[in-house]
Amino acid sequence: MNILYVESSRSWGGQEYRTCLEINWLNAHGHQAWLVCNPGSQVHSKASELGTRLVTMALRSRVDPLCSLRLWRFCRRNHIKLLKTYSSKDHWLCLPLYFCGIPLSRARCITDPIGSQGRAFVFKHGCSQIVADASVIKRHLVQEHGVDPAKIEVIGSAVDLEKFKPPRDRMKFRREIGVDADTTLVGNIGMIRPDKGQLVLVEAVPFVLEKRPDSRFVIVGQGTGQLKRGINVRNAIDRAGLADKVFMAGYRWDTPDVYAACDTVVIASLRTEASPIVLREAFASGRPVIATNVGDIPEIIKHRQNGLLIEPGDSKALAAAILEFICDPKLAAHCAANGLRYAIEHFSFDQMMKAKLRVDLALGRY
Repeated sequence: MNILYVESSRSWGGQEYRTCLEINWLNAHGHQAWLVCNPGSQVHSKASELGTRLVTMALRSRVDPLCSLRLWRFCRRNHIKLLKTYSSKDHWLCLPLYFCGIPLSRARCITDPIGSQGRAFVFKHGCSQIVADASVIKRHLVQEHGVDPAKIEVIGSAVDLEKFKPPRDRMKFRREIGVDADTTLVGNIGMIRPDKGQLVLVEAVPFVLEKRPDSRFVIVGQGTGQLKRGINVRNAIDRAGLADKVFMAGYRWDTPDVYAACDTVVIASLRTEASPIVLREAFASGRPVIATNVGDIPEIIKHRQNGLLIEPGDSKALAAAILEFICDPKLAAHCAANGLRYAIEHFSFDQMMKAKLRVDLALGRY
């Protein structure tokens, strides 16, 4: 099957990473898939490093007849059977192709409200199918916007279980940042942006240090779009006098080593998150997880069974959860073991792709 993914985002994050992994999987399993993205974008540079098959095209605005024509010509030349889009801009650019008869699958990976009924038009009438990362997205589309539930498939994200499988060298990343084997290390991994809650974690750090001054923290990721978002987090750390307690490691490809180094992984998201890849990776790495009650997280984490669940934006609750894992290593180990078991049963990347491919093949028969 020949599939064209269209990604107009200039920033790099979990969604864009998963998209590249999907395309690479398809090309490795007898299908043909391409990613259309903006030249000079973070998506282009990171996707190139991953070896993803790329088509560069200026995706400037939602309504661009010339761009839509170029996409249509590519589809005709390469016998594209299915288009996949992720954002409003991608979707509108591909809308003329959908009305010309090429099936269009719209992914929905965030829980933010769509907005007006006018914006909901493309979900109701401008695509063949919607693939939602979490059931909360489907409920919102159906209840708030009247989208036909039969049109929505819920397929959560997944990971390469072998890539993150424990045990791994716990000290490799620790040595790099100067943390010894006996120090408690709490990690936050993901793009840096306001809704990810890194600033809430920084607020929680002093409460943890009051009782466990030997603890250390690491924030792994970079600011999306505007690098100043990372600078804002750095400034908050400096203002709080925590520069020697909280490390910022920037973007890393070696996330399996990062997870292995952490005693606890924190997901502090405030909103937007639907099906966080970090939760899947942390579970697959056998790490205890503290996460906020957003997206599909409460469908996965059962409090004190396979993780700790807190309300978003509550820095004191976050600090208390971190201290609970530090002070109760048996609980942390119990949650980590159950999380790993859950990952093995539910987060296989191959199984996710087979599920998506079944949906795609049904659409691509036109």
